[in-house]
Amino acid sequence: MALLPLGILPGLGGGPGFETLKKKYNDFYFPQTLIELGGKELKDKSGQMAVNDVDIELTSGYEASVATFRIYGVFRQESGKFEYDEIKKYVVLGNALTIKLGYAGTFETVFTGFVAGVDFIFSTGNQPYVEVTGMDIKGVMMSGSYAEQLVATSYGEAVREILRKTAYERLQDSSAITGVSVSDTPDKETGGDRSATSYTIEMSSESDYEFVIKAAKKFNFEFFTDRGKVYFRKAKSNAEALPTLSIKDGLINFDIGYSITGIAETIEARSVDAGTGKIISSKLKFTNNLSVGSSAKKLIAKSRHVYIDPTVMSKQQADARAASLLETMSYRLGSLNCDCVGIPELRPGCFLTIEGLGAPADNKFYITGVTHSISADAGYRTKLTGCANEVRK
Repeated sequence: MALLPLGILPGLGGGPGFETLKKKYNDFYFPQTLIELGGKELKDKSGQMAVNDVDIELTSGYEASVATFRIYGVFRQESGKFEYDEIKKYVVLGNALTIKLGYAGTFETVFTGFVAGVDFIFSTGNQPYVEVTGMDIKGVMMSGSYAEQLVATSYGEAVREILRKTAYERLQDSSAITGVSVSDTPDKETGGDRSATSYTIEMSSESDYEFVIKAAKKFNFEFFTDRGKVYFRKAKSNAEALPTLSIKDGLINFDIGYSITGIAETIEARSVDAGTGKIISSKLKFTNNLSVGSSAKKLIAKSRHVYIDPTVMSKQQADARAASLLETMSYRLGSLNCDCVGIPELRPGCFLTIEGLGAPADNKFYITGVTHSISADAGYRTKLTGCANEVRK
C-alpha cells in the first residue's frame, strides 16, 4: 500500500554504493509499504483501507525486535463499528508477519515475525484505526519457566536443543522464522576439561529467553533475529558491511561521540581450579587508539578490571572470557546516533562506515539498533545506533 509521494528527500548525494541505492529506489521518491500476513499480501478490496504509521525497531541486542503499523479505513461512521471481516483473515494473533519497505514498487524485507497484538483504537476527533504489533521469536521465548536438565554439554548445543522445541518448529513451519544459525560456544568440549558423560547444562526455573540471554552474556554472544533468521553467534563476528553514509550520501543528522569512562588498560579473567586450588587467570591489554592525542592513553595507564568467574574451568576458557570482556569494554569507547533517508538495507548486526565528516568523526561503527519509520507526514526515515572500539586518526 502506497503512502503519499514526498518528493526527493534531503541529504542525498552520489557516493559509491549509495548511488546504486538511489537508482534502485527511484531517487528515494514515493515510499511504500507491503505487508504480508499468514503468507498473504494485505490488500485493500474496499477502496477505503490504508496502511500507515509503520514503525519497526530492530536490534542486535538482547531485546525483542518489534514492529507496529496501523490500518485505517476499516471503521464505518454510519454503523459505529469496525468492519473486522475485511481484515480478519489477515489480522490474527500468531499469524506470520512480514513487512517490506521501499519506493515506487521496489521492496526489501525489513521485518519477519508473528502477530503478537491487535488493538482497535477510537478517539473522538481522530481517525479510528487498527494497530497491529509484531514481535520476533523472543516474544514466544519469554513465556513459561522451566527447571530441567538438558542433554547438551555446552551452551551452544543447549541453545540448539532449546530452538528445536515444538513451539519454535511451528514458527518455522509458518515462516515466522526463516532459519536458525547457532555457533559453538568456547565451552564446547575439545578434549579434556570435563567428561561429556558426567556434565550437562541445566535450566533452573527460567524461561527459554532468560536461559539463552544468560548464555549470550556469558560468552559475549549475540542473540537476535535478522529478517526472520535467528542468530546465536560471537558478537560482532559478521564482517558484512552496510552502505557507506555521509552528509552527501543519506545522513540527515547525527551525534558521534567518544568517552573513556569505564575503559581500563588491562582486563583480567580469574578463577580457581577446584581440584588443585591454583588460580586460573588470563590478562589482555587494550591497545586501540583512544583519541587523536596521547593524553587519554596516559590517563588509563596501569588501570585494570579484574573479573572473578567461578564457571571458568581451564586456561583456555579464561582466555576466551578475557577476550570477551575486552571486546565488550572496548566498544564502549565510541557511539553513533543518526537519522538518515529511509534505506531498507540498513539493519543491525553489521558494520557501517561514516565518512566525509573529518577525523575523528569518521569511523566504522557496529550497528546495534535500527528503527525504520514511514508515514504520510514525515516520509520514510531510518534511525541508527552503533558503537566503535577505537578513534580513527
